[in-house]
Amino acid sequence: MINTFALTTEPLAAEKLFNIGPLSVTNSMLFGVLIAIFTIGLLLLAAKMTQLHPRSRFAYIIELLVDGIWATAIGTFGDRKTALKHLPLLATLFIFILFCNLAGSGLLPFIGPLQAHTHGGETISLLRPLTTDLNATLSMAILTIGLVQFYAIRQLGIRGHLRHYFAAPLYNPMNLFIGLNEVFGELLRIVTLSMRLFGVIYAGEVLIHAVDQLAGNFGWLGMVPTVLMEIFFSIIQAYVFMMLSATYLSVAIGSEHSEKKAAEAAH
Repeated sequence: MINTFALTTEPLAAEKLFNIGPLSVTNSMLFGVLIAIFTIGLLLLAAKMTQLHPRSRFAYIIELLVDGIWATAIGTFGDRKTALKHLPLLATLFIFILFCNLAGSGLLPFIGPLQAHTHGGETISLLRPLTTDLNATLSMAILTIGLVQFYAIRQLGIRGHLRHYFAAPLYNPMNLFIGLNEVFGELLRIVTLSMRLFGVIYAGEVLIHAVDQLAGNFGWLGMVPTVLMEIFFSIIQAYVFMMLSATYLSVAIGSEHSEKKAAEAAH
């Protein structure tokens, strides 16, 4: 009988590798930095090779990816000017999260075998996919919602942005209650963004480990459909994070089109 409790899976929390002053550097942080450097290098290379009529298949694929994000931005914001203004943020979120997710879906088999030894003599993984760390997804969610508030205040002003939550007159207890409820909902968006991304990608890591060990000598065969499924969910989760961020930003800067798209997204 196979003891399923003996299966080794990815630990729930990221593991510390070393300290830089008071800052503890974990294996997920190291991997995130490497993915960020790789993403920047890849996009710079694509920009260098981009032409009016691309001759490079690589540049053409990157253009198709950015064009898809551009189409999503136009559909969310309703006009090209606003979509172009926020395209860099949405493209950065989607591409960076996508690469982090794909790295945890079994496409990079060398991640697991790489080991590091701590000062206590413990052996841990040197690299861990960034989006399997709740601290990382929570940080991205806080940064995203923070930018949503920043852009809303810059466009509407502090007073105009507060009216998005609190209707006049404020001495009306019902208006105050609804406003506080709206603020709570804004904070709840941080939780939902981070937990959705972390939960799906971390569960995929656990599933891949479990299938690999339960299948024994045929682990490579059993992992094929699992890895393909995780690649699919990796793409979906990157798109969902980007799409929700665009929707929240569209609602925050305010327009009839924004409200309609928000209702459709919620449905």
